[in-house]
Amino acid sequence: MTVDPTAVHPDVTAREAARLLVERDIGPLPVVENDMLVGIVTDRDLVVRVLADDRDPAATTVGEIASTEVVTIGPDEDLDAALKLLAEHHVRRLPVVEEGRLVGILARADIPRESSD
Repeated sequence: MTVDPTAVHPDVTAREAARLLVERDIGPLPVVENDMLVGIVTDRDLVVRVLADDRDPAATTVGEIASTEVVTIGPDEDLDAALKLLAEHHVRRLPVVEEGRLVGILARADIPRESSD
């Protein structure tokens, strides 16, 4: 997993989020408030929920467009549990949370590098 991933506050604009995604070369951007994971926004969310809806990226916040029903996993869960969640929910990334606090993010692309199976 990626430890200490880049995250933003819900008040960050869609434009600022897009710039972070480009600068850091990342796809997901966890949304955190008071150290607690409250959502996630992806490059696809920016396209579908901002550009396609003709919303102003400088005035739209990530809090307005982020997915708030986020599938997460705990840091002590095993690889099988992670693979099952990824498959069941058709997601490519799992925020890793401990007591609601974001501690990392596991991407499907991380798994082949770490797994010998």
